[in-house]
Amino acid sequence: MRNLQTKLWLKLDGAVLLLALATALCGRWLGVAVQVSNVMFLVGLLLICLMIINILLHASLLAGWFKKKQAGESDEEYQARKIDVKSVASKKNKPIHFQSFAANCLVVGLGLIILAIVITI
Repeated sequence: MRNLQTKLWLKLDGAVLLLALATALCGRWLGVAVQVSNVMFLVGLLLICLMIINILLHASLLAGWFKKKQAGESDEEYQARKIDVKSVASKKNKPIHFQSFAANCLVVGLGLIILAIVITI
C-alpha cells in the first residue's frame, strides 16, 4: 500500500511540475513571463510554508508547560494533575515527523521556485 501511495505522489508531483512548465512556456510566449513567474514563486513559498507548518504541528512544542498550583487545590490534586517530566522528555526527543505530504510540498515548492527563477532569466 505504501509503495502505491509513493507512486501516486510521484505521478502527482510530476504532473504539477509539467503543468507549471507548460504554463511558464505559455507565459513566455504571450509576453507575461514576469507575472507568471511571480505567481509561481508565491505558490512555491506557500507550499514550503505548508511543509513547515505540517512538521511543526507534529513537533509537540507545547508539551510540558508548567502548571501552577491553583487556589484551593490540595497537594494530592496538584500532584495528580502535574505533568510527568519523563513523558515530556520522550515527546520532545522524538524524531522529526516528516510525512509524504511535507516531502511533496517541498519538492513541488522548490520546483516552482526554481522554474520561476529560470523563467525570468
